[in-house]
Order: sequence, then structure tokens, then C-alpha cells
Amino acid sequence: MKRIVSILFFLSGLVSLTCCGGGGRAASTDGDTVYMPRYASGFMVTETDGGRVLEIIDPWQGAEGVRYRIFLSREGASAPEGFEGITVAVPLEKVVCMSSSYVAFIDELGRASTIKGISGGKYISDPGVRAAFREGKISEVGYDSGLDYELLAAIRPDAVFAYGLTGENSVMSSKLAELGIKVIYIGDYVEQSPLGKAEWLVAFGYLYQLEEQAVERFEKTVRSYNALKELIADNIGQEQRPVVMLNSPYRDTWFVPGDGNYMVRLVEDAGGRYACAGEDSPQTRPISLEEAYVKMLSSDIWLNPGQAVDLAGVKAENPRFISSPPLAGGRVYNNNNRTTPEGGSDFWESGAVRPDAVLTDLVKIFHPGLLADNENLYYYRKLE
Repeated sequence: MKRIVSILFFLSGLVSLTCCGGGGRAASTDGDTVYMPRYASGFMVTETDGGRVLEIIDPWQGAEGVRYRIFLSREGASAPEGFEGITVAVPLEKVVCMSSSYVAFIDELGRASTIKGISGGKYISDPGVRAAFREGKISEVGYDSGLDYELLAAIRPDAVFAYGLTGENSVMSSKLAELGIKVIYIGDYVEQSPLGKAEWLVAFGYLYQLEEQAVERFEKTVRSYNALKELIADNIGQEQRPVVMLNSPYRDTWFVPGDGNYMVRLVEDAGGRYACAGEDSPQTRPISLEEAYVKMLSSDIWLNPGQAVDLAGVKAENPRFISSPPLAGGRVYNNNNRTTPEGGSDFWESGAVRPDAVLTDLVKIFHPGLLADNENLYYYRKLE
């Protein structure tokens, strides 16, 4: 349910930005670089005549050479003549979020009160945002083809934070452009580095004129994450690293991520060995149940087994794997320790901003006793 809910948000991709050509990660199309991310690949901030520009780069899977430019207008400043992109007044005061992770980024900056519309409000985990949603202070704007344009026109947000799966939806773009609604693509879901996802906090910081606060908060996360990585590197040898299986079967197929995937990197940074390693790609690929069975026999731990809440449920859904070491030894963990009654998952929400907290959970799971507090998991739970 966690990933399914997240995908529902993905399906709500909206665009009304003007796309600039050029491509290339290293250089800006205009002006000096103000902020070049250390881990993220999908944005940068440059200086141009009269102000700063947030540049969004390749914000969906498969995008190559796609660049959107947003002029950040402070105190009514105008974009320079001939500027190709959109202009938004900052700091933003009213926004609509099409993904739960955007809610987490904004809340991390203390600006959740600016959220006036949301897609999938009942799936949001943040307590303050859930309360505002129940009280009618935040509106449900719908999904994809069911988007409520009338409501969006009434909200008149400064920006809609959105994304797409494979590209621009021109029908939605046209409707939103007619309403004068500006949409900003956020490409955090494309990032495969855990710290790369988290660094999008800085992009939001520039949109809220809180860039210094955002950088400071992100650097704190970097220090925490890297300290855990170093602890593993200094204390855990290769032979001490458990073999970890990910995900669960869908019908007769098991979808597993490639070695460059976000979740695989977390497993490796936490001192685990990925059971299905060998594909140098971030993309998910299908394997047969027969191949999955062989991988499970060599695994020590099973993470993220679908919607399961207990071992009985896992065994009922996967009877052929009952004798595998993770199930036989009771070392099965799911990332649904923090969920809403409707099935929304905080793992896909605040976990994007706090990869150090996710990593802490995994270190506790893989290497009991290495950390002082080994009992309390935040995003994960051991299935009993």
C-alpha cells in the first residue's frame, strides 16, 4: 500500500512551465551558479539580471536535456527581458502539493500553513496537515483526469508543486495555463541518492526565501547520515553484512530494483548486501518466482514485503517461501510502522527529508547492538 499510495500521487503530474532546451547537468543556461547541489542532480540555482533563477533539470524518468526555469521574484522584481520560463513571487504564500513528500519538505521549513490544496489528503501523515485537512483549511484537489480545476481556480495558488512519470501532460498544461496557474515540477522521486532526495529541501528553501535555513537543516542531515555510514565502514566487515531481499511478488512476478536504486543504496550504506545485486541500473526489473526463491534461500533479512502487517499474512501470501531463512528465522521487516488509517505511509513522506532516520532503522535491523538505542524503530516494524 505504501508504494501504491505514493504512485497515486505520481499519477497526478501537472505542468505549465515553459521548457527550455540545452540539457547538460554541469552548466547553467544563464548567469553565475548560486547553489550547485552536492548530491541531487535535478536542480540548481543561478543568478541573472535582477534576481535568481531556480532551474529544474530532467524531472521525470527518461528525461534528457529537459530544463525548466523559474525566476524568483523578490519584492516585485521582473525577470530580465527575453527570459524563457516562468516568474513566481517569493516567498510563496499559497501552494498546492501533488505529492506527500512535498508536504514534508515544506513542513521541514515551518511553512505548512501555506499549503491550501493537496492531492490525496487522507493519505498524508503529517499531524498538523491532517488536522488542517479535516478542518477544511486544506482542500482535496483530486487526481490526474479527476483534477478539480474549479477548486484550483478558487484557491489561486502561487504555485502547484507537481511531477510527471514520463513527460508533460499537454491537456492539463493547457487547462492550468488558461487558469493562470503556475506549476513547478519537483524531481525528488527521480533522485536515486538518499541524500540527493533530501537535498531538494534547499530548492524549496529558495522558493520560500529560507535558503539559509534549508541549507543548514540539510547539512545536519548529511552529517547524521554520513556518521552512520562511517560507523558501518569502521566496524562491519563484508562477512558481517546480512544478505537482504527487497519487495514482494505480484502474481507470478517479483519486481526488484537495480543496484543504483534509492532503496538498494540505503541497504548498502546500512551495512547490508543486496540479494539481487548485479544490474547496474536504478530501474526496477522483473524476476521469476523461481529465481526469487533461490535469492530468498541465500537471504538473511526480508524488507518491504508489500502490505503485510504480520508474519501470518506474509506466509499466507507467500507459502512457497515459508522455509526461507528470513521467514523461518522471523527476520522480516516492513516500512509501515507509521501509517494513516487509510493506508498513507510516512516512509514515503518525511522519509524523503530524513534519510538519516531511515538509515538508523536499517542499521538497527542489520546490526543489533551497534547503536546504543537498538529497540525503537521509527519507520520500520518487525513482523511478528
